[in-house]
Amino acid sequence: VSCRPGFFLPVRVLSRLFRRLFLAKLTEAHAAGQLKFFGDHASLSERSSFVKFLVPLRKKNWFVYAKPPFAGPEAVLAYLSRYT
Repeated sequence: VSCRPGFFLPVRVLSRLFRRLFLAKLTEAHAAGQLKFFGDHASLSERSSFVKFLVPLRKKNWFVYAKPPFAGPEAVLAYLSRYT
């Protein structure tokens, strides 16, 4: 996939990929009972309400901005390794 020099992926491709993966993981977490809803959002505990809530998010353009880390790639790996 071609893109501007200095970019790993075109922003549109990266944004759509991030949106798809984020919403998929959110749906998985909901199905596994890992999400809790309170107050005005308590109805989102029901699968049908949650799915309906996500519909407009699937159609909306998401914008992803990524830039090189200030402290280099080693700092990113050290940060992420705390969560594995």
